[in-house]
Amino acid sequence: MAMPPVANFESRPLNDEQLQRVKDNVKAATALFETITRTPHSRERSVAITKLEEVVMWANKAISREEN
Repeated sequence: MAMPPVANFESRPLNDEQLQRVKDNVKAATALFETITRTPHSRERSVAITKLEEVVMWANKAISREEN
């Protein structure tokens, strides 16, 4: 069932399992961030960090949109 567009902007409460998956995403992203930040400062490094932030954002949004 399609959600009305306004639902895309609303926050949703997470159940315990979803919250754990979000925490797991943060842990995995933090490990990758630490690897990325050991590279020399460059545009590519900055883009990699931005894309990592996007990955976590979209993954967590996908988790939050699951039916509880």
